[in-house]
This record gives sequence, C-alpha cells and structure tokens, in this order.
Amino acid sequence: MQVPLIRLQCGANSYEWGKKGSSSAVARFAAATPSANFTIQDDKPYAELWMGTHPSNPSKDLATGRTLLDLVQDNQALLAPSVAARYDNKVPFLFKVLSVNKALSIQAHPNKKLAEQLHAKDPKNYPDDNHKPEMAIAITPFEGLCGFRPLDEIAHFLESVPTLRQLVGDENASEFAKVVKSNKDSESKEAVEENKNSAEGLWRANVVL
Repeated sequence: MQVPLIRLQCGANSYEWGKKGSSSAVARFAAATPSANFTIQDDKPYAELWMGTHPSNPSKDLATGRTLLDLVQDNQALLAPSVAARYDNKVPFLFKVLSVNKALSIQAHPNKKLAEQLHAKDPKNYPDDNHKPEMAIAITPFEGLCGFRPLDEIAHFLESVPTLRQLVGDENASEFAKVVKSNKDSESKEAVEENKNSAEGLWRANVVL
C-alpha cells in the first residue's frame, strides 16, 4: 500500500513566554511553509508549533485546506488499523516545537481516567480528555528543571540508584549527601545556603532532579 505524502501547514500558538518575531524558531518554521495566512510579526511571541489533530489548532493540508483530522478519518492509509481503532481515527500524539524566552509555568496533568472525568464535567476549563504524558528533546542548548524533591530523598536516590550516581559522578554524589546529612536538622541561613549551593552543583552536572 502506498501512503500519500501530504504537506502540512502547522499552527503557531502565541503565548507570553515565547520568543518574539523572527527570533522564534516556531515563527520561522511556520513561515517556511508557504501560506497567505501566516506573517511573522516582530512584536508577537511565538511559543509553540503544533503538528497533529488537536481540535484547538489542527494541522491542515496545504493543498486543500482540510484539517489533518479530516484526512486521517477519511484515508485509512494514513493510520495503522490498530492505531485508528484504539484512538478513534486520531493521531495519538501532538508533536510540538517550543521556542522559550522565559520560564514556563508549572503544570499538573491528571491521569487518563481523571482527565476524562474532568473533561466531561467541565469541558471549558478541561478541554482535553487526555493525560498528556510528555517527552522533550532539545534541538538547541537549553536548561530545564522538572519536579522538586526533598534533599534527603535526592541523596537517597543518589546512593541507591547506580545509574543516577554514575551520571553525576561519585564525587558530586558523595559531597551532596555529606552536605545534606550535616544540615539535616538545621534551618539556619548558612545551612540553607549550603544546601542550595550543593543542589545547584548537581544541576550543573547536567542532572534534572
């Protein structure tokens, strides 16, 4: 079976934290596909380029203007039968390119069951019934922090998870554990600062805690 090659016009979302104008990779990628509907504005932030069937900003066939959702529902060659059956003829992921100018807000995504319940109860504030597991791949240098744990828990994982310890290095792991243990029962400014510096040392060792 031959699968057709479809050139898509992908939507660019403007959020306050995105890079502005042509400095945003999102804007440049969106503009790379010829379209009379997209012009880069220098003072406008372009945060996310979406490629998928999400109803908020679906990708469109450049030739016909039809949405990708319509295309995959009408053309069985675009999705494997098992995928189409399981995900109701929708692309089961949303591929994004992010162009970040400042720290993103903290988000909390519910699990799949709760997401479905919240969406059914309040679709305005919960427009998606999916649980949104995510994976990020850096295509340019970037810094990220995911989640927060008590320092003694981090020290425990560094001692009990060999691959994590190997990643940061024995010296960094041992020094961190030593500092955390010595300041465990102290709330002095000096102890807090020492803990902070030690945690930042691990972060600089390219570990996301």
